[in-house]
Amino acid sequence: MKKYFLSVAILFSLLLGQQATVFAQKEFKILSYNVLKGLQQDSLIHKEYFEWVKAINPDIVAYQEMNGFTQKSLEQFAAQYSHPYAIQSKLEGFPVALSSKYPIVNVKKVVDNMWHAFIYAKINGIHIFVIHFSPFNLQKKQEEVRNVLAHAAEIPANEKILIMGDFNSVSKRDAAEYSEAMVKGMQEREKKEAHIRNLNNGQIDYSVIDAVEKAGFKDTFWLTNKKFVHSIPVVKYGKANPKRIDFMFANQAIAKEVKSSVIIHDEHTDNMSDHYPVLVTFGSQK
Repeated sequence: MKKYFLSVAILFSLLLGQQATVFAQKEFKILSYNVLKGLQQDSLIHKEYFEWVKAINPDIVAYQEMNGFTQKSLEQFAAQYSHPYAIQSKLEGFPVALSSKYPIVNVKKVVDNMWHAFIYAKINGIHIFVIHFSPFNLQKKQEEVRNVLAHAAEIPANEKILIMGDFNSVSKRDAAEYSEAMVKGMQEREKKEAHIRNLNNGQIDYSVIDAVEKAGFKDTFWLTNKKFVHSIPVVKYGKANPKRIDFMFANQAIAKEVKSSVIIHDEHTDNMSDHYPVLVTFGSQK
């Protein structure tokens, strides 16, 4: 009898080990998307989005600009693409939000000292920050990124951490894409609109993204791509001054698991929002 129970226990352990191995090797997809005021609360756009996102089948979706949603309506929205878990940062203004196939735990919703807000949560063993920085003020963005990085610094470095969203900032790695004509256009706009102060002494500033990389985070896009792809504007809003301001950053513990990182340009994303979404796929590299 003892031998029988011992054999069952060994078999059960082996099965668990096989399941763990399969799970470790399974691809895990995260989508980050600024959806322009909750996909403009347009039922036709929502319907198009549901079909589009179901085809991609992400495990997690990080949203910016989920305007007009309540907690209940957000849960109903996420259920349309089989995500039973969803949270958002606040009700008013421009909320950030998360939906997931898996439980969302240890949630923090930080509104203080943020232009919009950020969410921190842990999902499936990954520490996730969803951010949306100031669109108008460089100094505020610098304060916001310090705030987020200070929270991230509290997490042990050997744990998996991702920071994603609309940074309203550009990367030095993309500097060759930003022309003098674009800079002059930004200068002219700041002359006309006093509330916009994104330039630094009249020039493009890279300090926000520099700070994230200095803290040890990797830009997932350049881990798997060799050619620049912009995240704004989409086709619907013209072709002027293409920029990459939507990012997903990974710390060293999870950067090694990045299999692909794409900014999705297709017939749907050309029109659903004013930003293109970022999709990152993770998986074992063994």
